[in-house]
Amino acid sequence: MPMFRRDFLKGTALLPALSLGIPDADNRLTITDIRIHEVKVNQRGNWHFVELVTNKGLTGLGEASHGFSAAAKDGVSQLRAELKDLFQLVKGESPFAVEQYRQRGFQKAFERGKIAVTAFSAIEHALWDLKGKALGVPVYELLGGKLRDELKVYANINRATNQRDANGRRLVSAFQANAENALKSGFKALKLAPFDDMKPLKTSDEKQIASDIDYAVGCIEAVRKTIGPDIDLLIDVHSHLNEELAISTAKRLERARLYWFEEPVDPQKFPTETRAITDATAQPSAGGESIFGRQGFAELIATRALDVIMPDVKHCGGIQELRFIAALAETAGNIAIAPHNPSGPVSTAASVQVCASIPNFSILEYAYGEVPWRAELLSPIERFENGHIRVPDAPGLGHVLNADLIRKYGV
Repeated sequence: MPMFRRDFLKGTALLPALSLGIPDADNRLTITDIRIHEVKVNQRGNWHFVELVTNKGLTGLGEASHGFSAAAKDGVSQLRAELKDLFQLVKGESPFAVEQYRQRGFQKAFERGKIAVTAFSAIEHALWDLKGKALGVPVYELLGGKLRDELKVYANINRATNQRDANGRRLVSAFQANAENALKSGFKALKLAPFDDMKPLKTSDEKQIASDIDYAVGCIEAVRKTIGPDIDLLIDVHSHLNEELAISTAKRLERARLYWFEEPVDPQKFPTETRAITDATAQPSAGGESIFGRQGFAELIATRALDVIMPDVKHCGGIQELRFIAALAETAGNIAIAPHNPSGPVSTAASVQVCASIPNFSILEYAYGEVPWRAELLSPIERFENGHIRVPDAPGLGHVLNADLIRKYGV
């Protein structure tokens, strides 16, 4: 006998709400409090983790690291103020209401700037974590299911390389040593940013600029020699060049066979120049680490100014917005997604859930060598195998904080 719609609705109305994973009115899961944890890392900045607490004992994790410079005078207090203010948008609400939170806070965060955007994103991560835990499924299942069991990662060795010579430049030998250590740890791809030691173009003469670029190119070539031809090598320029210098430098680096040449100029401020550099050079171009929302990426994607775009789950608007950005890039011609992520382990866990579910994923960043106890901050610990990170199958983001280590290294 066929079942008509009215018969189906009568039957399902008799099912307990919780059997569908939806709390009923008398047993509603609601958010009651927020906990903010700061963990001491290094001179580049501390990690900031968020926990949303519910009336049923479930907690959800998010990360709000690096929304401000480590040298910012009131950065921590501003971040905490933004988190507490944005928390009012979810207090007393269901963690299932992710889109409601986004609609209430997205524009508000955008208008307040990067610290607010990072705070907004952290709370959004925690909502997804809570939602997955309440339903007993990983976040990737809520995003359409996973396409891969593991993700290729690259070790960013830049923040772990700090030894300097008499001129203030980081030692090439230190980059080489950290590259070797990362390979011994199983990584098959590395990133460094030797252009960070350049003097500003505006205050440098031609001789100084040439010397700084020669140093960076020499450093890259030395690392390539150290790691051999089969390891992927990624270079971040951190917007230290201009269009002319970027093109000439990229051509010099062709023999280094780069995986990509990242942000020689700021792609958000200079989209036309970014497109010109991409068109004029052989290496793939990448960028977009600080851009917020689809609207921020729209021109770069529409003009194919970059070969790879790099939304950061902490700064782009969170898990849902990163998913939307990836879909926009896929629609525009399958532009690759490689999330920016020189961050703590919670941000990595959130990025993993998104990257597992998007078809145009390329590679994920991992901050290598900052602290020896990083992996233990989460339970279960981060799992790396042969240059890849495993996608966990546990509910939510797949991890909880190690309370003992949070207390030990907390600020």
